[in-house]
Amino acid sequence: MRTISNRVLPTAARYASVLLAALLVYYVIREPLNVAVSDVLLPKIASFRTTGPGSDQEGIPLVGTNGKPPAVGAAGAAEAIREKNAQIPIGDGNDGINYVKKYKPDPVPYAPVADHFAWITYADFPPPVPENNVPPNPRVDESTPLLIGFTTNWPLLLQCVSSYIAAGWPPEDIHVVENTGTFLANRQGELEMQNPFFLNHTALGILGVQVLSTPTLLSFSQLQNFYLQLALDRDWPFFWWSHMDVVVMSDEDVKKNDRDHDWDHDPYATLYERSVGLLRYLNGPDMPPWATHFFSYDHLALVSRDAYLEAGGWDTQIPYQAADCDMYLRLHWAGYWQPQSEAGLVFDVAAVLDDIAALFRVPGAHAAFRGDPVYVEMDEGSSAQERAHKEAELKREQDMWPWVDKEGETFAHLVDVVGRMQELKWAAAAADDEAARRRNAWLGGRQVGGHDDPFYRDPDGFVAGVDILTDAGRRVFADKWGHRGCDLLAMGIEGKDAWRLERDWDIRESPGGVGGNWGRDWMTGTSG
Repeated sequence: MRTISNRVLPTAARYASVLLAALLVYYVIREPLNVAVSDVLLPKIASFRTTGPGSDQEGIPLVGTNGKPPAVGAAGAAEAIREKNAQIPIGDGNDGINYVKKYKPDPVPYAPVADHFAWITYADFPPPVPENNVPPNPRVDESTPLLIGFTTNWPLLLQCVSSYIAAGWPPEDIHVVENTGTFLANRQGELEMQNPFFLNHTALGILGVQVLSTPTLLSFSQLQNFYLQLALDRDWPFFWWSHMDVVVMSDEDVKKNDRDHDWDHDPYATLYERSVGLLRYLNGPDMPPWATHFFSYDHLALVSRDAYLEAGGWDTQIPYQAADCDMYLRLHWAGYWQPQSEAGLVFDVAAVLDDIAALFRVPGAHAAFRGDPVYVEMDEGSSAQERAHKEAELKREQDMWPWVDKEGETFAHLVDVVGRMQELKWAAAAADDEAARRRNAWLGGRQVGGHDDPFYRDPDGFVAGVDILTDAGRRVFADKWGHRGCDLLAMGIEGKDAWRLERDWDIRESPGGVGGNWGRDWMTGTSG
């Protein structure tokens, strides 16, 4: 008998060990693995694998089915979900935790928003523009689009748009940009007026203005980039944009005799005409390259589209406050001129006139608003002089009523009333730090209804979300420039320093969104 070679024995041993390992995996480890994997619900995988005649996996139990024929398709997936009871939290569901929901106090109730412009509710045409403020005819050669963004507070927007029309801006050149995130709901009339995001397309159509819509709800800086894209799409090299919480007026203190604009003999011109005149001036010969012209800062602003694009557009990582500082500073560092002058009167307001028709001097439409301090009773501790002053103010208001009933409002009285609206807003902001953070509380407005409307959002929750994003944006700005506040020019910071500077404060003591020099003006470095 021949002796087995010493080279064959090691080889046979290796193959025997491999065979033994395979048998061990198949008979000992495989079944526990299948059971463990079957507890993981994979309906989509099951729908791709079948058993039965003609299958290339005939007779092989499917993963996740425990050997049972799978329920194929959506119905089978739904049945599998029901079997697993997907609503039970991860775990055995018997951890003994008894969670108790704690609700916040009920929101402060508000009276329903009233109709602030009955004229366009009952008429299919707008009130006439005051004679001195009628837009030029024929119209000017330049394109003069005015963009006004809207998210919440329909009465405030309606007042703003109406004031521009009454001041002489051609209504067909006014574009309201609906930024509500409600898709077609407003256009199709699906939101009630008490919904904070309600917008009346019909009323704006009667006034003659255009309505555009954003594809979804945008932040402030995103909306500004949307304006730039509109300007590209519509071939607008220049455009104006306005906040919606303003009331504007043409300065009518000087009588207007004609439309020839002889400034030596006829210095009056409407807000619109003066704005167009400034555009022509800025684009005149020997003028430096410019990016922005401010009218009462950017409550109303004229924009040179290409300058903004050259500077990179708005930084959308800074969604709200501080986005303006970042943009205007980068334009400054890029060498663009950004002058400021007046073209008329621009008021920053949070209240709405009881009858917006007063802006058009309609007889019987009185300039009055809820919360007017003239009609608020004085405190018991007021001095005799303060009481006498208050009584004189009240008498002047009462004396105006017969005149307004017959002739309509006067320019001087409108300026007084809207001026008080602005003072009221600013006084609330200056009362304390918390009030300053709520300066834009009009976002929630007094519209608190629409719970059953499409795309409903809780008004208080919406404002809270904006506050959180605002604070986050200020932190981004602070980290981007290494400094808390807009006074970067005074600190010697330059455009090339973006994201290159160490923080000039201790992040452990204060986050970037608070403290430091927040509140200072980016142009002068002084408190605004």
